[in-house]
Amino acid sequence: MLRILLILLVLCPAFMNAQNIRVGVFSDKSIKEMEGIVGKGTYFVFKDTIQLAKLGPADVFKATYTGGVVRVLVNGVEKGRGKSIRLIQDKQEDYLQVRLILPAAKQRSYEGDFDIEIRKEALNLINNLDMETYLEGVVESEGGPGQKLNYYKAQAVISRTYAMKYWSKHKENGYNLCDRVHCQAYLHHRSATVTIDSAVHQTRGLVMIDQAGDLYPTYFHANCGGQTSEPHYVWNEEIPNLCSFKDTFCIHTQQAKWEKRIPKEQWTKFLVDKYNFPIWDSVSNELLQHFVQEQRSAFYLHPIYGIPLRDLREQFKLKSTFFDVDMEGEEMVLHGRGFGHGVGLCQEGAMNMAKKGYSFDQILGYYYPEMRLIDRTILIYK
Repeated sequence: MLRILLILLVLCPAFMNAQNIRVGVFSDKSIKEMEGIVGKGTYFVFKDTIQLAKLGPADVFKATYTGGVVRVLVNGVEKGRGKSIRLIQDKQEDYLQVRLILPAAKQRSYEGDFDIEIRKEALNLINNLDMETYLEGVVESEGGPGQKLNYYKAQAVISRTYAMKYWSKHKENGYNLCDRVHCQAYLHHRSATVTIDSAVHQTRGLVMIDQAGDLYPTYFHANCGGQTSEPHYVWNEEIPNLCSFKDTFCIHTQQAKWEKRIPKEQWTKFLVDKYNFPIWDSVSNELLQHFVQEQRSAFYLHPIYGIPLRDLREQFKLKSTFFDVDMEGEEMVLHGRGFGHGVGLCQEGAMNMAKKGYSFDQILGYYYPEMRLIDRTILIYK
């Protein structure tokens, strides 16, 4: 209970920004009804400074959007209504199992406190927790299980740097970052392993900066297919410090290669309809039958046609823009490499580096040229 009183006394933004992060969870849903069950410990339910309920492991908390307010029920009994409801954990290791009822969504488990607010005629669910605890969930969600400690340490530094660099990305939504890959995947925390928790703890506070002292642009992807991409190939803009280079650490990993077959009619129709591709021209038609990327390119066939490879990836839901094309009968056969946009750190390459004994700072230095590591506590959130 003492922790609750302290929290109520220190809700000023400066303190919160220095210690905690606010993460919008289930942020892609328009939540009308949700349920929370305490997985461990105790949670207290507040409306403003008024305690509505105390939750233990046997209690079922439910919040519904009702007439522009949050309606709170515990074990089926209404406890109150308000524009904003807060659930506060008693101890830092306490966690809540959260499940959406309307719309339905799979249960997730989170540590930290929760704010339930009204936004756009729905519930806005915000997980308010310590930065390092948040990172344990991010590293598990982004990196998956079974990796080496130094890979997780590298991912922890990347994710911490990202969180600081984009601290106000969702300011208009009432939180710092969302739980999707739009920011960083943050699906839960309770499944994180001792190795992941240790990686976050051992790199506590470390972030990357560039030579100008700015937080480094920590883009990453699943697999680059043997060559990282120029940022302007992907987003049509230059990003300082990041450039394309050959990466041999990922070429024999799980997602290094792929194949996809697309009906020729669909392929050519898209090219003609969107780019006025001259299918009637014999030279152009011949080029269409065989396309090879010896190294990453920005455009399909030739820049003169103005067909960005990123558009083809989006249209046909391809794993990457790094692919060759051969025409076989009535099909276009794509032989691809990599998975993701290809900019920055290649996760499978970094995993392989860790398996080969590289340290986390060597991994980061390989993918992020001229980066430096510093303690985040000497920086100021923007």
